[in-house]
Amino acid sequence: MPRSQPEPPPPRLSRYWNGYVSGCEDSVARFRRIVSAIPASPAREWLARIATQLDTELGAVRRLATVGDSIEPAWLWVSEAPAKRISQRLDEARSSFADAVAQAATIAEQAALDPAHADVTAQLEVLAQQASELALGPAPAEPEPEEPRRRWGRRREA
Repeated sequence: MPRSQPEPPPPRLSRYWNGYVSGCEDSVARFRRIVSAIPASPAREWLARIATQLDTELGAVRRLATVGDSIEPAWLWVSEAPAKRISQRLDEARSSFADAVAQAATIAEQAALDPAHADVTAQLEVLAQQASELALGPAPAEPEPEEPRRRWGRRREA
């Protein structure tokens, strides 16, 4: 019976696009560290389920970054409209991932002090809703077209 070929590794992204992916990966790792710091409780179980949702969203971030990189591999910035649109979406996702970490930290603090507190449950519900929409949320508005850049240099005199 022939062996199935392992999946090829994901393509290497240019520095610009990899920055978005690594930023989101760092947030998910921080989120998981927070979850592991909470004693066994319903709050920890709920946060662990949210961490699984974050993994799914992280996959979407990687796919978007791969598409952006295929449109315009970049070192510092992008200039093509489709790449800018993807960049904006990834920037919002990176910010949302960071917000999820901040909320998890607040929940962990409250759970450590008073696990049965009603605020913990309410915050967990909000975080669970937000976690399912980090990278797959609505597309950002179209960026404003930029004026062509002037080149600096000497003018040719006729």
